Amino acid sequence: MTTKTTRRLLPQPPPLQGETAIIHGDQVVLQHWLHHYWTKLDLPAPELPLLAITQNRREFSQWTAKRVGIMALGCYCYMPLRRDPVSHKENATHRHLIFIAEDMQAQSIEVTVAHELIHLADRVHGTPRRHHRHGYDAIAIDEAALTGYPIEDLRALQREEGLQRERLRRARRPIRYLYECPKCGKTYPRTRQYTRAVSCSRCDKHYNPLFRLRLPASS
Repeated sequence: MTTKTTRRLLPQPPPLQGETAIIHGDQVVLQHWLHHYWTKLDLPAPELPLLAITQNRREFSQWTAKRVGIMALGCYCYMPLRRDPVSHKENATHRHLIFIAEDMQAQSIEVTVAHELIHLADRVHGTPRRHHRHGYDAIAIDEAALTGYPIEDLRALQREEGLQRERLRRARRPIRYLYECPKCGKTYPRTRQYTRAVSCSRCDKHYNPLFRLRLPASS
């Protein structure tokens, strides 16, 4: 009998690059906003060489061994590093890895750089925060204060970029199935058919065959 083993992908952050951050993408724009908001946040200089920024989703996934969905405008990852088992050297104890989507408006790129650097600053100061609701939490308030843009403008910008990403996603994976609850009529759009029985979460949080989702006869 043979057994199949699944190979777990390991993070592969890029090698350190001297005393500067690594930037893979629009060098001029990213470097400008990185310097601008790094200075405004008063981040320590020794952390800069530990930073790597990319605008390539696949590359960021290779760095972090985590998938970045098409809806993500940006992402920050703090990565602790282990001591080299051979040389026992510790050139760095951690890395800061950032993804910034490239197909966005210029203002969105600026704001996203500022946003991810806020997460980096939280980590450096030992106070990492998670989002409670994007655009409506303390991080969003800090983002508005840092960039100088009204928070309502930032929320509108986020909605606009979100709609654009949704259009891109639907162009790649169009909705083909529209399931419906037999009781309340709520619809559940799907790009693929369910592979098991699923019931309406509005009518019952647990699976209930009385509210099993169905496809209309015309689907």
